[in-house]
Amino acid sequence: MTDLASVLQNRDELIANISAGAAERERHGTDPHDQVDMVRKSGLTTLTLDESLGGPGGGVVDLMAFVMDLAEADPIVAHILRSHYLQPQMLRRLPHGPVRDRWAKEILTGKVFGNATSERDGALGTAQYATTLTPSGNGWKLSGAKYYSTGTAFSDWVMVVAHLDDRRVARINLPLDRTGIEVQDDWDGIGQHRTGTGTTRFTDVTVTEDDFVQVSDRDQPRIASDVPLMQLYLQALIAGILRSVVTDARDLLTSRTRTFDHAPAPVPAQDPVLLATIGQLSATAYTVETAVRAAAADIDAAYDSERRGDPDPELFARASLSAAQVKVHADQVGLTAAAAIFDVGGASSASRSKNLDRHWRNIRTLTLHNPTSYKAIAIGDLLVNKTPLPGNGYF
Repeated sequence: MTDLASVLQNRDELIANISAGAAERERHGTDPHDQVDMVRKSGLTTLTLDESLGGPGGGVVDLMAFVMDLAEADPIVAHILRSHYLQPQMLRRLPHGPVRDRWAKEILTGKVFGNATSERDGALGTAQYATTLTPSGNGWKLSGAKYYSTGTAFSDWVMVVAHLDDRRVARINLPLDRTGIEVQDDWDGIGQHRTGTGTTRFTDVTVTEDDFVQVSDRDQPRIASDVPLMQLYLQALIAGILRSVVTDARDLLTSRTRTFDHAPAPVPAQDPVLLATIGQLSATAYTVETAVRAAAADIDAAYDSERRGDPDPELFARASLSAAQVKVHADQVGLTAAAAIFDVGGASSASRSKNLDRHWRNIRTLTLHNPTSYKAIAIGDLLVNKTPLPGNGYF
């Protein structure tokens, strides 16, 4: 067993190593395989694995703090690991036994998990999938295609969600080297573009009982949910990026030696207009980070009720609301802040060599994971009409 303090003790060194060269990797489209491996070797991929399973037992507050640090260093690396951190939460609610122990061991040995969930057919967020498991001999054959498989190209295992029959959905973990699995590098987004967010195809892939993690009824009412965690993770990425916006804006301002003849100060670093911009950027970054930490505490409270054996639907509903509120705010102020950095530097700040546009591109791409406007409508409908938030994969 590894305790939490031991896992966290080398975090600062890890973050510094990953930060080195991150902007250049992004500009040149370099895959951060070495950096993902650094996180794996540090033991921080086990951060939230329960102590009962041999892990350090970190909570969501601990995870979000690390994710924000990692996203400040390199938001590509931080995003790659999003689906991986779903695994410990899923294991926690499995019955004690060989299945739970088997997957916990994989996490403890440093294995990284990707995802294969999203499809292009049907309404997003529902449990309707074209990917199917068909009985074959003593097992099954898996066929279908998944999109937006973030992190899978950097992983050892991929978590797949597929129909087992007309009413049941199965979650299975498959090794990436199994015959019939093809991971395509076809994501061409303007931001977060080296996160392994491509297409994963499954062609008559052999599946055995040992590959199963969980089977659930497609229409079963949901109480405990990992969706707030997965949604808040995206806002933690934005919070980390906003820290970098502040740092880059400060460095940009202090590096300037000339200004306009009609500027309010002869030296850019003493210009009150530019100083106010830096102050506003700092306030934005602080507010988003604080909101992420507060929502993380709400998610921890919900998970704590589940650990006690009595999952509280009100606490999980509060966690969903908290994550949704953070998104609506962070999406708006994050994009504004990432654009405002150019107000500090003038025309020279648009140079591709500075790569300052990466912050806006990365935040813009993160905000598109689900519509901010729909989230705001759902929040308003809850507050005004007491309509529960949707019980789907985005709340």
